[in-house]
Amino acid sequence: MEIIHLILGKANPDRMNGVNRAVHHLATSQAQNGMHVSVWGITPTPDSAYPDGRLYATRLFRSRKSKLGLDPALSKALREVRPGVVFHFHGGFIPEYFHAARMLTRQGIPYIFTPHGSYNTVALRKSAWMKKLYFPLFERFVLNHARAIHLLGHSEELAMQQLHTKARHHVVPNGQDQSELQHHHRELPRTQSPVFGFCGRIDAYTKGLDTLVSAFADYVAAGNPGECWIIGDGPDRTKLEQQVRRLHLQDRIVFFGAVYGEEKLNRIANMDVFLHPSRNEGLPTAVLEASGLGVPCIVSEETNVGSVVRRFNAGIVLEKNNVQSLKESLVRFRYESNRFSLSPLKENAKRMVEEEFDWRIIAHRLQALYLS
Repeated sequence: MEIIHLILGKANPDRMNGVNRAVHHLATSQAQNGMHVSVWGITPTPDSAYPDGRLYATRLFRSRKSKLGLDPALSKALREVRPGVVFHFHGGFIPEYFHAARMLTRQGIPYIFTPHGSYNTVALRKSAWMKKLYFPLFERFVLNHARAIHLLGHSEELAMQQLHTKARHHVVPNGQDQSELQHHHRELPRTQSPVFGFCGRIDAYTKGLDTLVSAFADYVAAGNPGECWIIGDGPDRTKLEQQVRRLHLQDRIVFFGAVYGEEKLNRIANMDVFLHPSRNEGLPTAVLEASGLGVPCIVSEETNVGSVVRRFNAGIVLEKNNVQSLKESLVRFRYESNRFSLSPLKENAKRMVEEEFDWRIIAHRLQALYLS
């Protein structure tokens, strides 16, 4: 059996795009497990390079401004697919997948579909009227003809129940490659302790960063010590920086921009607590990276890791995803760190990733969907 992952992008793990990172690690782990796997990427720049040293093959096809059809090279490649191949589509509301699904269905070639959070309530509000028109005309076909729908967590499962699709759905989370967290650790300067932090795309509403800044402002106003590091870039960075200036927190909330590789890992490892109060997620890889580095987390239920964080006692899950609940959680961490060492939580966070989110285990679990 051969697995072909179809994505928008090049599966570059050094991008902020979580889908591309997840597909890279999944394909790598599947190759390590002895599977024949490749990634087909749809991109505006199919002629430019992607990272070397991959364990899987990569084929790139040109994205078209018109969504009425596919790149002729991709159409030709799909027509040439023979039995024994299973496709795996990643991401929702992608017109190219409708065309690919129709071709594969006519040829009797199965495919698995992972929406990566596209159907959660918050995601559906974005361009809502267009999605309401698009869904019955195109998206429903992709869902109904999939061999199986792969979901990342409970919030996606709830959303899928509202769509009334025919395909079976199965929950299997994203994973984390522990070997990629190896880095040369060095202590970084801080103005105060504890250090709270976030890393990811600066999308204020989706990631709950407006809540994060407001909750930290209330935490500081109550006389609590500490600073907050925000790593990443995105459409709302300027707006978020303006919010910080209005609250006069420039010396307590620091923006580092997009940081990658060893520098990113080392900065996360220097945090005391990782914050992720998302309103909508598939499953955030940043939380798994932080936990794998031994940084306990404060997360919302919408991250889809809340139940596992509770089970392993690897952090705090917000009772409500609002400013007051997050502020209380910040205070609780500060109080606990004053009374006791955070070492047990740090070890629990690492163990959680090793036992629940190892990519090799995730790849093995997904194999059952390909064979179903």
